[in-house]
Amino acid sequence: MKRSAIVIFTLVLGISIGYRIGDAESKKKNISVMFRLFTNTLNYVKDYYVEEKEPPDLIEKAIEGMVNSLDPFSDFYTPEETEEFKIHTTGEFGGLGIQIGIRNGVVTVISPIEGTPAYRAGLRPGDKIIKIEDTSIIGWKLSDVVKRLRGKPGTKVTITISRPGVNEPLEFTITRAIIHIQAVPYYGMLGDDIGYIKLSSFQKNASKEVEAALDSLFNEGAKKIILDLRGNPGGLLSEAIKVSNLFIQRGALIVSTKGRVPNSNRDFFAPADPPHGTEFPLAVLVSHGSASASEIVSGAVQDWDRGIIIGDTTFGKGSVQRVFPLQEGYQLKITTARYFTPSGRCIDRRTFDKDTTRTPYYTKRLHRTVYGGGGIIPDVVNEGELLKPLVSRAFAKGAFFDFAVKYYKQHEKPAGPEDVHISDQVLEDFENFMKEKNIEFTSCDFKDAKDQIRTILEEEIAEKYFGRKGRYIVRTRRDKVLKQAVDILRGAEKVDDLYSVMEHK
Repeated sequence: MKRSAIVIFTLVLGISIGYRIGDAESKKKNISVMFRLFTNTLNYVKDYYVEEKEPPDLIEKAIEGMVNSLDPFSDFYTPEETEEFKIHTTGEFGGLGIQIGIRNGVVTVISPIEGTPAYRAGLRPGDKIIKIEDTSIIGWKLSDVVKRLRGKPGTKVTITISRPGVNEPLEFTITRAIIHIQAVPYYGMLGDDIGYIKLSSFQKNASKEVEAALDSLFNEGAKKIILDLRGNPGGLLSEAIKVSNLFIQRGALIVSTKGRVPNSNRDFFAPADPPHGTEFPLAVLVSHGSASASEIVSGAVQDWDRGIIIGDTTFGKGSVQRVFPLQEGYQLKITTARYFTPSGRCIDRRTFDKDTTRTPYYTKRLHRTVYGGGGIIPDVVNEGELLKPLVSRAFAKGAFFDFAVKYYKQHEKPAGPEDVHISDQVLEDFENFMKEKNIEFTSCDFKDAKDQIRTILEEEIAEKYFGRKGRYIVRTRRDKVLKQAVDILRGAEKVDDLYSVMEHK
C-alpha cells in the first residue's frame, strides 16, 4: 500500500467516526494526533519490521483490535468470515448445540440446547471452555471459537472445560450434528389443574408452539401454568414480544431498547389480547442459563406482577447488536442498545459487573420491590443442584448414555415412563460400568453422587424407551425447582394469591 493510500484510509476513517462540528477543540486535536500516530506507526512497521508485512493486513488487524475492545458481542468480519456467516445462517452445518458468551474474559457456556450433542455429552451452563483440541482459546474472539466448534456433521471435536466444583479440567469429545431445535420440546399436565410448558428457544414460530401448548393444556383442565425457561439462551426479539403477550394484557410495555443514537431508543408493547386472559396463576422458571429473550419475558412477567419467577438469577445478556455492511465484503457487528424491563431495569449484566450494590425498582401494578444490576433476580431464589464431580466425569466419558443403551437392549419396555425406576442392583451395575470405562472414583465419591446418578440414569433410560417425552415425565418427579413451583401454585386460585403464598413458604 502506498503512503497516499494510507493517508486516504486515515481520512476516510476519520470521517466515518462522525464527530460533530461542535465538539471541543481539544478533542479534535487529540483525534488528529492519534490519526497521525496511527499512520506513522503503520509506516514504521511497513518500512522497518524484520519481516515484510502487508499494510492492508495490518489495518485489518487494527480494526479487529478496535472492535474487540468494545464488548464480547461486537465483531468485525472479513469477506471470508462474512460468506461463512451467510452459509451458517442459511444452510445446514454441523455443530454441538451450545450457546456461548464471554464472561470475565473467558468463553463460557450459557446453555446447551436440549437434545443436541453438547447436551447429551453433559455440558452445563457455566462451563468455561479453555481448549479446543490441544489449543488454548484464552483471549480468542467469540466468532473464532464458534468457527472452530462448527464443522461437517459426523466429525468429532475435543474440548476441555473448567467446571465450578470440579478441581481438574474435563475433556469432552463430541460428534458434530446438524442442529434441529424444537421450541417447545415438551408440555403436559402436572396433577389435575397445573399445566407445564418447556420452552427451549425463541426461534421463529416459538410463540405459536407455546400458544398451541396452552390451548391443549387448558382443554385438558389446566387452570394454572408453569413456563420453564431454564437453560433457554434466547432468540428473536419478535418472538419474545409474542410469547410475553400470551400472558400480558394488550398495550402493556414489554421491553425497551436504549442506545446512544435516537433510532436505537424504542418501546415494544403487547399487540393483542392474550387468548386465555390474564387471570390464571403463572410461574416462570429461570436459571443462570436463561438469557436474552428469556430475560425479556421473565422481566415483563415480574414487572407487571403477572406471575412469580422461580430459580436462579439469569445470565444478563441484555444488549442489542446491529450488522453494518462495509466496503469490499467486510461487515461490522456492534452493540447499539441495551434492553430495559418495563420498570426501567437494565437487563445487561456487563454494565454492572463492577458494581457491588443493586438498585431497587418497583413493579408496575403492585409496586413490589425488584432489583436491577443485570439479569433477572427471581422472586423465589432456588439455585438448583450443582453436579457432583463424579457425575461430571461420567458425563465426559459418555457413561450415562452408553449404559442406558446397554440397559435398553437387555430389559423389556416398561408400561410407561412413570414406571422407570432404578434399583440398587442397577446402580451397582453402573458403578462397575464406570470402572470399565476407567473413570477413577472412591466408594465415598459414588455414595455422595448416588442420588444424582439414579435421577440421570432414569431420565436416560426413559428417553431410550419413550423418547423426549419420557425424559421429561421422569424429570418432573425429582425436579426440586419445579416441585417448589407446583407447591406455590397449588395454594393460589388467582394471580395475586401467588405473592401471599410465596411469602409463607
